[in-house]
Amino acid sequence: MTAEGAAVAGAPSRIEGGVDAIVVGASADGLVAAAYLARAGLKTVLFENAADIGLPVRRRAYGGDKHGVDAEHLVFTLDPQVIDDLELYRHGVSFAARRLDTVYFFDDHEALHVSGDVRNAANDIDDDDEAAAFTTFLEDVFEASSFLRPLFSGAAGRDFKKAFNTASPALARRLNWMMTASVDDVMASYLSEGRLRTAMTAETVFRTSSAPHEAMSFAGLLAKWSGEVAGLQAACGVPEGGVTVVIDALRRAAQAANVDIRASSAVRQILIEKDRAAGVSMEGGGQVRAPIVVAAGDARQVFLSLVGPGALDVAFQQDVAAMTPKTATAQLHLALRGSPRDEETRANMARRLVFAPPLEALRASFSNARQGEVSDGLIIEAIFPQVFDQEAVNSKMQILSVMAHPLPFDENPEKDRQEEIRTAILSGLEKFAPSISKRIEADQLVLASDAPAVGDGRASAFAARPGVVRQLALASLCASGGRIGGLYFCGPESQIGAGLNGAAGRNAARAALQKFTRAGGAP
Repeated sequence: MTAEGAAVAGAPSRIEGGVDAIVVGASADGLVAAAYLARAGLKTVLFENAADIGLPVRRRAYGGDKHGVDAEHLVFTLDPQVIDDLELYRHGVSFAARRLDTVYFFDDHEALHVSGDVRNAANDIDDDDEAAAFTTFLEDVFEASSFLRPLFSGAAGRDFKKAFNTASPALARRLNWMMTASVDDVMASYLSEGRLRTAMTAETVFRTSSAPHEAMSFAGLLAKWSGEVAGLQAACGVPEGGVTVVIDALRRAAQAANVDIRASSAVRQILIEKDRAAGVSMEGGGQVRAPIVVAAGDARQVFLSLVGPGALDVAFQQDVAAMTPKTATAQLHLALRGSPRDEETRANMARRLVFAPPLEALRASFSNARQGEVSDGLIIEAIFPQVFDQEAVNSKMQILSVMAHPLPFDENPEKDRQEEIRTAILSGLEKFAPSISKRIEADQLVLASDAPAVGDGRASAFAARPGVVRQLALASLCASGGRIGGLYFCGPESQIGAGLNGAAGRNAARAALQKFTRAGGAP
């Protein structure tokens, strides 16, 4: 595109040069990519359409003076290489809890406590036979997930054959089986029917689009347990000050590396010249030229809108256009009247609470969600963020943060649909917190349509990821950048699993730097 074509009619045309790398979208992965590029000595500019940095994660007020965090309330995996390379602990990351225990609740009003040290979780099982079976399950899954960690983080090039070649024959057979089998089949091979199997099934499919009876659905647990929090594999952590602190640390790391962060700066188009990225044109007119462009928005927005179909292979366009989610997660923030002050009660609240619905109800919920219907058989995950915040000890309110899955993915839900979802979530909460609805002082429902998108993309923050095997294929496809030289991608489709991670941004930056170095300063 020419400079004249990039400018908005009536706006002055200006070309800014002297930039080595541009990152479009200031998500966590966008911040990571920008920090890596700048630390390598490249003059890097980071553009974000919104005024906020780090979307979709953000604090949002409700009920006057209450605040909830959109997108994440827990950390299951934060790339350790990113923490070390960007010195995130020095920039403010710390954990109020690194291994959060989980209490699973069931339809029969019984509960199961599982230690935050998942490797030793079988110690929480009273029945000796069931504990022995769970021990075998944990040992086999941990061995598989540990082996596959490089695959899920992108370090192995997401090449199955390459990853499996170094495994023993027995492990290779188990890896192939666990990556392709359904949750139902794997669970049935280890655990008898009952609460433990119900809990592990809910854990596996939470925030994915794969129903437990579907092939390749068990890979979700392998990916989840392959990650780590502060050096602890399969841990569940609560950052001191909330997940927004991680975003703040990434922003500081980027600024310390001299990244030029420009919020409220909308990119109109990624410039492609002779099949190579050449920079970006801005909504306000003008261009910023650079031989490296890293895009952190969702794939449809990046490739079909910012790049444009004219620069892409038809088959690639079709694959990207098909990336439309059908299921999603919803979040509900609740401010409840009354707050316990005794230490014993507060200690019991310092846990992750999960309602695991009966297996048949869960299967029906997935089926109904794909058809645009809301069911009662939802997986409910809840924490009391207040108990991890010493400054909130004397508060007269009790804050509860809830995530519910699976629900239909709606771009623009009507008010009736929003109320239907809210009612379904509260119904799930009532099963382990009776009469909680009567204590609600204020609440805020956050759906996929409410969560702010990065780089003016679609509302996909709470969209359920496809099955892990499909995610690996999509990540590889998007990493190719549509075979456009100098264009790299670290949007949601390049991440394996849900939640805050950072590996996708690291991988995109490293791919760009490798080509930049090999070419002697030009990719």
